[in-house]
Amino acid sequence: MTRPRKHPLSSQPLPPRRIRHGAGFSMSEMVITISILGILASVAIISMNGAYSASQDALAVSRVEMLNSALSQFAQGNYEMVFNQRTDSAADEMFVLRTLEYRHPDDDRAKPGSPYVTPCYNPPTSSLVTDYRARWTGRMYELLRPGQTGLGIKIVFDGSDLTTAFVFPPNFQMAGR
Repeated sequence: MTRPRKHPLSSQPLPPRRIRHGAGFSMSEMVITISILGILASVAIISMNGAYSASQDALAVSRVEMLNSALSQFAQGNYEMVFNQRTDSAADEMFVLRTLEYRHPDDDRAKPGSPYVTPCYNPPTSSLVTDYRARWTGRMYELLRPGQTGLGIKIVFDGSDLTTAFVFPPNFQMAGR
């Protein structure tokens, strides 16, 4: 025979414990829980999309600043990069980029501090208004955000623009004056 349980601070017996048969969640508890989780997930996804696009914009700005910083370093050791802008192709963007990546194989003829950009940076070009692009203005790179028209170096966010080093032809001539 079991003795009735007593409250530790009182002499009154405690009510008997209820034993739930089939313990677990009811269907309504499950529906409410899943609904709340769905709402929280949708709020998180919406906020993550905003953070993702903001991070893409920040990375694109950083990439253009890296190119312009390389131009500045190039100008300090050599000459100011002045190269005509072309609107019909991205050849000017790529030629300036290759100049910044170039280091003469003969160390006596190599420009001080070269290469200014890693030769492994091999971005594609794009004219799609959905892409971030770096366009050459004649003296520097400018950022084209999605929605802006123009041709330029596509800014890639998955790292696929970093590949094996570009192989320069033996008669490569650098851009600029």
